[in-house]
Amino acid sequence: MKAKELLQVFRANPGLALGLLAVMGSQVVLAGGGTNPLQTPMTRIQGIICSIVDAVTGPFGAALAILMLALGFGGLIIGNRNAMGLIITSIAGGALLLAAKALGNTILNATGCA
Repeated sequence: MKAKELLQVFRANPGLALGLLAVMGSQVVLAGGGTNPLQTPMTRIQGIICSIVDAVTGPFGAALAILMLALGFGGLIIGNRNAMGLIITSIAGGALLLAAKALGNTILNATGCA
């Protein structure tokens, strides 16, 4: 069967074309069967990201949030008009920083950091 005839058959029966594509796609997936070649590097990258999240969400993150609040209130004490933005930003950022691990695990579900 020539390509032109095959194209006419697919135009006449679009369901046949979709079925054929589904079968071909499943064969490609089943034929692959092996492991993903990017699995090892991605596991290493996930380990690095998880260690950074663990470090930042711990005592370091709390100290950073407190330092930012102290800088904001210090600026407010000496009369800086823009200090309120720093205070509000440090409160929001500190809350996100301390909740980063829980948020990440919620979003990523089973693939998040344990």
